[in-house]
Amino acid sequence: MRFFLLPPDGSSLNDDTRGAERNRRAAITGSVATMARAVQVGSSLITVPLTLKYLGNERFGLWMTISSVLAMAAFADFGIGNGVLNTVAKAFGKDDQESIRKAVSSGFAVLTTISAALIVLFFSAYRFVNWADFFRVASPQARAEAGPALAVFSTCFAINICMDVVQRVQLGLQQGYRYSLWQLIGSLAGFIGVLSGIWFRVSLPVLVVAIAGAPILATTLNAIHFFGFVRPDLRPMRTFVESNVIAQIARLGGLFFILQVVVAVSYSADNFIIARTLGAVNVPEYSIPQRMFALITMMSGMLVAPLWPAYSEALSRGHMDWVRRTLGRSLLLVFVLTSTASLVVLLTGHQLIHWWVGSRIHPSFLLLLGLAIWTVIACCGDALAIFMNGVEMLRFQVIVATIFGAGCVVTKVLFVRHFGIAGVPWATLTAYLLLNGLPCALYVPRFFRQVGT
Repeated sequence: MRFFLLPPDGSSLNDDTRGAERNRRAAITGSVATMARAVQVGSSLITVPLTLKYLGNERFGLWMTISSVLAMAAFADFGIGNGVLNTVAKAFGKDDQESIRKAVSSGFAVLTTISAALIVLFFSAYRFVNWADFFRVASPQARAEAGPALAVFSTCFAINICMDVVQRVQLGLQQGYRYSLWQLIGSLAGFIGVLSGIWFRVSLPVLVVAIAGAPILATTLNAIHFFGFVRPDLRPMRTFVESNVIAQIARLGGLFFILQVVVAVSYSADNFIIARTLGAVNVPEYSIPQRMFALITMMSGMLVAPLWPAYSEALSRGHMDWVRRTLGRSLLLVFVLTSTASLVVLLTGHQLIHWWVGSRIHPSFLLLLGLAIWTVIACCGDALAIFMNGVEMLRFQVIVATIFGAGCVVTKVLFVRHFGIAGVPWATLTAYLLLNGLPCALYVPRFFRQVGT
């Protein structure tokens, strides 16, 4: 892999100033994103036990399974969103406003086309599938709601693809805090919607509208505000759509697409594998404690995600000392914070679950221990992946992740069959350390030697 670095665009003092500015932007974005996620988590802590009690285990398991299926389909934008992010970040590092405009308009055109195509394809196939049998639900109410609930989720998901361009642009410009503020508003609106839905005892599809539709509305308002008032010069326009820019974004997006597929299948298939192997009624036994540890993963991700465009911009300017120093610090910080948090959740897990959802769920200590260890490893892996995405170390990631993804799914199926639900996190941990962690530990130092730092 070859990297073409721009020479430093100023003195060492200028480099230090730019590095400090990157740190400042990342800190602001990370702080606001963490606050937004905290609101989302707080809402979830309240709504999950209420919806579990209101829907019952099977319908709640159906909801969680549908969410997991769509999480596995997060790659449906074919990586174009991440391609836009990297393209904008690199152009920002070169102070090339014209390229930013072209990236925004070209990316929006492609994402809108993908969104429309997905809606047409889904509803063309919708009536030919028995969704109740697909999700293995038995009660009459759950069977009646399976298809409509999936249709609502899918529609919201497709619409969000085209609206996601504003988030990618803001992240690429290191202004992700703007998106996070609107995300906070969307979370509050969704929280109110779910409480209202439970109060009026609406069906599962209507409840899905509340929880999935509110964030889309917030994203739409964010796009109107940003492109209409903050940066009208970046507003998507047909005149800035260029085939060569689309091709550039698509090349990056293709690699990100493969990574997204592997990550989605590897990490988001847990509920689906359990549902297909043991039945949807068993999903809450795993999904409830998993969501508890996922709070740590989400918070950690909020802190390190702003470094993605910062790495890309620093690479464009040739500031590799900053890249190396920041990577080391981020890994150490993530390890310390997530180890502490995971230990606390492990020791208080049963009490927290009982307080959260009552006596319905009784996870084993082996399951909680596996989730705790995996959470620490996954968070450190996310911090490393943010770095590799930012410096476009994509081909290596594709090769490693593809091998890991195949091995991870097979390992999970085998572990679930032999050890039950508790085998899921241990399967993921085993596959990750052998097939992903070890190759990264060998390759990343080689990358820094190649760029001469």
